[in-house]
Amino acid sequence: MKKLLVLIILFSPIGFSEDLNLICKGEATVTDSQVSSSSARVYGDVSANASGSTITSKDRQTYAEIMFHLDSGFANGFIQLPSVMRPPIGGKNKDKFELKNISVTENEIKAEFRINFLNKPKVSISRVTGKMEYKAMAWPKNFSGDCSVLDVSKKKF
Repeated sequence: MKKLLVLIILFSPIGFSEDLNLICKGEATVTDSQVSSSSARVYGDVSANASGSTITSKDRQTYAEIMFHLDSGFANGFIQLPSVMRPPIGGKNKDKFELKNISVTENEIKAEFRINFLNKPKVSISRVTGKMEYKAMAWPKNFSGDCSVLDVSKKKF
């Protein structure tokens, strides 16, 4: 009987956690910037040339998929952003960002990460509804989507 109890304790999932991999699909707010140039020539007593540039920015919603990973024990992890959500400064050549200040409760997962010196987004995921909220001060400004468990051990093809 004692041997059976020891085997159950050793191979029981209680107390042992596995890596958590989530795929979160939803809408991100990104900024499109456009540069336009103009020039003018003025004739009169004195001829003059002038030129200028104008930068206009406009927010738009776009579909995005974010991968969220926590190691077993939930102390370390990373977030993987699609190219549409990576800013031109500090993020274009990198897609995985290390999670910091990870907090896991029964109902919620919270974490932060750093894209560049200006952009330090915060992420919260409801463990009840599967809803991810991503908030940042810089581009991309936010993301809202639904997460589901991703089995990385199985390949699609």
